[in-house]
Amino acid sequence: MRWNKPALYLVVAALLCCALPLLRATVRNQPKTTTPQVKPGPQQPPPLPLRPPGPAAQKLRNEPFVLIDPAHGGKDKGVVFSARLSEKDVTLALGRELRKELVERGIPVKMLRDTDVNVDLDLRAEIANQPHTAFYVALHAGRPGSGVRVYAPLLASTQPAAGRFLPWESAQSTSLERSRKLAQAVAREMRKRNVRVALLDSPLRPLNNVVPPAIAVELAAGPDKLRSLESEKTQTEVAAAIAAAIAQKRATAGGHP
Repeated sequence: MRWNKPALYLVVAALLCCALPLLRATVRNQPKTTTPQVKPGPQQPPPLPLRPPGPAAQKLRNEPFVLIDPAHGGKDKGVVFSARLSEKDVTLALGRELRKELVERGIPVKMLRDTDVNVDLDLRAEIANQPHTAFYVALHAGRPGSGVRVYAPLLASTQPAAGRFLPWESAQSTSLERSRKLAQAVAREMRKRNVRVALLDSPLRPLNNVVPPAIAVELAAGPDKLRSLESEKTQTEVAAAIAAAIAQKRATAGGHP
């Protein structure tokens, strides 16, 4: 059967009129799809405070220790012995050797500097005066002469303490006798090892500004004996003598430095 164009248009229009209500009903019956909203969860509680350290950790932190102070550092080279050897390098090497000797004897130790940096003399004294510093040992190297020079503090005057505070230039006054005894013990240990040693009193800074017992140990070498400053044997002998003397004082003080 053949359809003319007007009749065909009428049929299509009738079909569309019937289909539109069905499409609307289908769309209405479809479930709505929406983007789910995430509800904020409960607010996280703040972190709990750290527990205080146990007795063992507290004991280690409060253990009296020996403070090693390798003199000079950074731009402050100290005595320049040669184009490649300065005092700051000798003192740092000796300080590390002394630390090893003390650790081997079970004595707590800290280094005031363990790198090539300089620390102001007043700041060195302030660090030495922190709690639990048992002994302060300054290390130097110089000329002329040869062997080792051990210095105890020398105070120009012993001013009385003003209340709770000690005068800066005589802060060592309360420990002067113990410093001298430590210096004497170090000198004895040097002689046991056949090391040439001189025992001196000197206002060498910052010894007088240090409250705990304080000494200075200086390696000396003439122009023809510069190698002794770098000698592992020399540094080991000197470090062992200092450590042995400190160990003696530690034993007489009831197991503490």
